[in-house]
Amino acid sequence: MSMGGVVVWITGRPSAGKSVFGERLRKRFVHAQRPVVLLDGDAVRAAMKPAVGYGEQARQDFYETLANLAAQLATQGLVVVVAATAHLRAYRAYARERAPRFVEVYVHVSADRCAERDAKGLYAAVREGRVAGVPGADLPYEEPENPEVIALGGLDEEAIGKIVRLV
Repeated sequence: MSMGGVVVWITGRPSAGKSVFGERLRKRFVHAQRPVVLLDGDAVRAAMKPAVGYGEQARQDFYETLANLAAQLATQGLVVVVAATAHLRAYRAYARERAPRFVEVYVHVSADRCAERDAKGLYAAVREGRVAGVPGADLPYEEPENPEVIALGGLDEEAIGKIVRLV
């Protein structure tokens, strides 16, 4: 197992289980005594001042900032677990280019299942016309073409084990 820094980017549709998966992965690295930090996209977005919007340019700026922050932390030897939708492949490619090492993890859950789970009520809000611009609902979500790991939901222990071995 290499001890250098790495960015493990967890992508998937809203309500796929990225945050749950990220927290479980973080705990596994803590247990293995690896220096790790979890950057949950929603938590980072909430911490940013001024507030970050959801328009096309605002999303691009947010994901570039998140990728740069993750890369900076990884260059210091940390395992940086990023749980963020990053619905366009270009966002994830940008993150890959900056990271000293990069592992893309796709939390694969069907669009229908995500809409059923609807952890934050986003899919319902889109259906009711209260919200627009939700990846996987009224915006496209571009699935990864060649992720290093595919997780089947947020509780996939086999995928967590594979990531730990890769890192």
